[in-house]
Amino acid sequence: MKTVIKTTAAIILATLISSNALATPSAIGGDFNLQDFYKPYTLNEITPQNMQSWPYYKHVSANWDEYVQTTTEQIDAAKTPVTLEQGNSFNLNGTFTENKTYIQSLVDTQTKGLVILKDNQVLAEFYDNGFGVNDTNLLQSASKTLAAVVTHKLMDDGLIGAEDKVSKILPDFAGTTIGEATVQQVLDMTSGASTILDFHTPGSNGYQWEIEIGLKAGKSIGHTQAIKDAVKSAKPGEAWNYSDKNTDTLALISEKVSGKKFSTLLSELSSNFGANHSGSIAITNEGNASPSYGISLTTRDYALFHQWIAQGKAPKSYYGSVLDANKNQITTTNEIAAQLMPGVSYGSQTYFIAEDNVLYSSGSFGQIAFSDMETGVVVAMYQDWAVNAEPEKFSESRERAMKIIKELRAQK
Repeated sequence: MKTVIKTTAAIILATLISSNALATPSAIGGDFNLQDFYKPYTLNEITPQNMQSWPYYKHVSANWDEYVQTTTEQIDAAKTPVTLEQGNSFNLNGTFTENKTYIQSLVDTQTKGLVILKDNQVLAEFYDNGFGVNDTNLLQSASKTLAAVVTHKLMDDGLIGAEDKVSKILPDFAGTTIGEATVQQVLDMTSGASTILDFHTPGSNGYQWEIEIGLKAGKSIGHTQAIKDAVKSAKPGEAWNYSDKNTDTLALISEKVSGKKFSTLLSELSSNFGANHSGSIAITNEGNASPSYGISLTTRDYALFHQWIAQGKAPKSYYGSVLDANKNQITTTNEIAAQLMPGVSYGSQTYFIAEDNVLYSSGSFGQIAFSDMETGVVVAMYQDWAVNAEPEKFSESRERAMKIIKELRAQK
């Protein structure tokens, strides 16, 4: 298994480098100097230019309200928070691979928070990197799954049609790439908008996008305009191409049809899954919410959200989308995804491992949570990787979570 992980990661990196898709430092990579992670620093050394790099980001990601280049709005805790019980019935000192325990694997992948949860019982918990139980952390792209659930709630309420064109709901999007797609295509990342890979080269589309959503300092062209300017790489429904602009469009749609701020819709969702702690959502200079990356929650609340999904309590239309293993364009039309995520389908901003009946959300720097649809077990983790994606660490994290899930299944 370990050899497969290394080989897969090497193939992916070679593919990216040969296609000149990424600049240096890139959004995808590996083999970073671990000494940089542990380098001492003071808070006044943190700048907008270095805040997403080691060693600074482990603090910044846990205090995003202070470092976002725009602003945030609060997501309220649940009116009736779930009461969590401490079970501690999963031993993290146990053997993960031939050469390491679960705890050693967590340290090796710079994990700052881990919660294993089932039926409101914490089966194991782990914190590191100065992070604690009540600290929130930026979900990055794992935020996208929350945006999808909000959208599907509005679908179930009859306020949005899955096959409605975006331009029908947002008329000023007429004639744009995303405007010509359906809501479901936007949810499934098949709108036709191209993938953004280079976030580090000034002047690139990715760099400008991060200015718009508050990840970088710079001159804004307007968040909505940046979405409208999405480059077309395929016809709607033709190919899977991952784009933050799809997700932020979902927030605009949700606000338009509901008449509520997106932070309010997220607070309602928090009440549904029983969040114990308030969180936040990044807001652009234009005043739009940015759930493509910008939601911050505690590890426990991230786990509670995934437990709610695992218990079948999310909107009906959400399950109809995410549990459809035929939504395999992620691996049939995207070479990189096919190599990194074999056997995975993608619907409504959520990944599905059909063979194991497990759903998961995933975000930059290692924010990942898995919902076992068979037993209700959840494995949620926050990590502090050196760049947006480190393929070997992603593979190890997925392997670790799946082994935990299968060990707990065997205990039934």
